[in-house]
Amino acid sequence: MEDLENLMSRLIKEGADRIILNSGDIEELMRKGVKFDKTPEKSPEEYIDLLFAKRKENAISLLRNLPTLSSIAAPTIRALYTEIRECIIFGLNGAAITLSGILVEYVLKYTTIVWEEGSHKYNPDKMDEFEKMTFNFAIDRAESAGLLTSEEKDKLTDFKNTIRNPYNHYNIKKITQDVIWPKVKKLNFKTLKIEEKDIAAKDDLVIQAQAKPFVDAYKVLEVFKFADNIINMLFNKMDDMQQKGK
Repeated sequence: MEDLENLMSRLIKEGADRIILNSGDIEELMRKGVKFDKTPEKSPEEYIDLLFAKRKENAISLLRNLPTLSSIAAPTIRALYTEIRECIIFGLNGAAITLSGILVEYVLKYTTIVWEEGSHKYNPDKMDEFEKMTFNFAIDRAESAGLLTSEEKDKLTDFKNTIRNPYNHYNIKKITQDVIWPKVKKLNFKTLKIEEKDIAAKDDLVIQAQAKPFVDAYKVLEVFKFADNIINMLFNKMDDMQQKGK
């Protein structure tokens, strides 16, 4: 066990930024006498102070890059915008991406309702009808209403398949499918041999869990800006159509 502990210490000194163990390995090592350092518990006040200090470093620069909703939007849309922006500021990128998918679907249905009704006046019965509608059918209906070109429809369908659906259903394998962690040192606790290999997230649940926060952070601004572009496109197109006469 002393050799194993020295070996793990050496790996850390050589630059390993994290050591990942499954629960079975941890239990086995503890039975053999390996001691794991426990992170000192923080008080609620200490935890919050640390969390906010880390977030504050990025908050100001993030705010400069976040879309700002124009005055055209309904209160429900504005509320979603605010929630997404706050999620991004606090580093809840997975939640922000999921909400961005919800935002796109909601606005697509909302603008189609307004166009079909010929008015921004709220119609709860019509909204109930749209609530039961799938995203795919909503895309088709918006196209039929003249709110989407075939190219715009294709972009929304791709967004539905690659972003909205995987995040709504937490398909973590699909979300992290392109991640490959290169030159991972894999230690066999029984033989103490180290094997270096590339690990694809799609083949390993542990790597998927480690990779998703990085994927979320990489994608979040692009996804939110896509949602913002779609929303502005729909409202502007609807305004143009109304000016020309339905």
